[in-house]
Amino acid sequence: MKNYIKSIYVLIFAFGTLHSCTEEEITKLPVTALSEDAFWTSEDEVKQAANALYGSLSNVGQIEWDALTEIMFSQSGASVEISTGGINPGAGLVNSLWTGQYATIRDANWFLDNVDKVGLSESALAQYKGQVRFFRAWAHYKLMYQFGDIPIVTKLLAINEGQVEPSSREAVLNFVLSELDGTITELSSSNYTPEYGRVTKWAAMALKSRILLYEGTLSADNTMLTESANLASQIMSGGFSLHNNYTELFRPEGEGNSEIILARINADLEGRYHSLGQWLGPISFHASWTTYSPTKALVDRYPDINGEDIATSPLYDSDMPFTNRDPRLNQTIFNWNEEVDYEGSMFVNNGTWLNFRKWIDPAETAEQRSHIDFIVFRLGEVYLNYVEAMNEVNGPSQDLLNLINELRARGGKGAAADGSDVVVPPIALAGLTKDSFREIIRRERIIELAAEGILYYDYHRWKWLETTMNQPAVGVVPLENRVFTAPRDYKWPIPDFELINNPNLKQNTGY
Repeated sequence: MKNYIKSIYVLIFAFGTLHSCTEEEITKLPVTALSEDAFWTSEDEVKQAANALYGSLSNVGQIEWDALTEIMFSQSGASVEISTGGINPGAGLVNSLWTGQYATIRDANWFLDNVDKVGLSESALAQYKGQVRFFRAWAHYKLMYQFGDIPIVTKLLAINEGQVEPSSREAVLNFVLSELDGTITELSSSNYTPEYGRVTKWAAMALKSRILLYEGTLSADNTMLTESANLASQIMSGGFSLHNNYTELFRPEGEGNSEIILARINADLEGRYHSLGQWLGPISFHASWTTYSPTKALVDRYPDINGEDIATSPLYDSDMPFTNRDPRLNQTIFNWNEEVDYEGSMFVNNGTWLNFRKWIDPAETAEQRSHIDFIVFRLGEVYLNYVEAMNEVNGPSQDLLNLINELRARGGKGAAADGSDVVVPPIALAGLTKDSFREIIRRERIIELAAEGILYYDYHRWKWLETTMNQPAVGVVPLENRVFTAPRDYKWPIPDFELINNPNLKQNTGY
């Protein structure tokens, strides 16, 4: 890993101060060079240093990770290198994951090593530390999940301290969970009233629930799964509620709604925009690029309106594949069989790719500039965490099925072409077993969370990649031959430069 040198500079991605802020203050991005002696003299400087960590929060680029699964095709070289079997110690995504997460850890350690100097109250100090520990914990987990045994770094490292011994995967996981417990405690103070976009105890609980679901699945550990469900249950009782329109949830008018637990703010200010609409839209939408596009495999995952798989559905007609389907299909993907006038913007399929409708703002200007906030955690995912974990522990129940049916019903709200509701019949409990309900839950995760950048972790922990990623990616026509080598590719190679810098690291098997 890099040698961490103290007191050179800090990049300040200022997403705002802790208390009342204007939108402009939340999103300004100054870059300031500061000496160690001149810093850590006021709470304002503490805010700036804490804000720097928000620059590492998942943003719209996270969507590219879905291209490492069957549901998405990418024209980005970084993900194509992985999806076509070219993973290697010099791969772009491999290097950016390693260096990016250790950069976050370095910034968090710089903060935690120095913040006590300022003399803040115990309560204020806990609120700042809690936010920063969240980022440090998540960065360690991302590294551990993808690389296995990795160094735990909890302080700034001098030049001669860079050769850190790796810790076992179990030790890293224990560290991450302990850090999140500390974060939840530190951010539970009643006087912590953060503005939208801040890490809260609910965000830390959502992350811990997600991690315990992943790890409980990988190790078939019911204790972890039960704790994941318990955390999800607390969030479900925490004042959040499903937004009443699935399409709107991913458009500007849905920002700040009651379903969102944590979002990356991309405020509507000059120079503060991203290119998500350009990445996802068809060429007819302001000459967009279709960088990321859905696959036929994703289309086929959507059941009919009654929840039955299309392979056995009496309602499914391959000549009219968008008819009588779960309404989230039409809200996620444009029908390639017809031109679509989407609130004044014309979407025409080019005969090669499918195109996402999810995340597309039809009011976006010809400058191809998007300001949509990126949702990091939301209640819909928490529902699915709870249902999956509890089914693995206890099997199906009506209460669990009710949550799935609630998501399905929400998908029909305002989903008709004229804006009226589509009635989505509930799935019945009769005849469901743990195994058959598991398949419904997994399908539900895919169609509810498509194009949100987290399905790679699901396919990975379910051990689906070795099957699905050895099939061609198909849109309107075949697009890419894919290769996944199991078990090797379930763990990524450590970058070559790190093996040179730190002889304590050993390359993962097969690379």
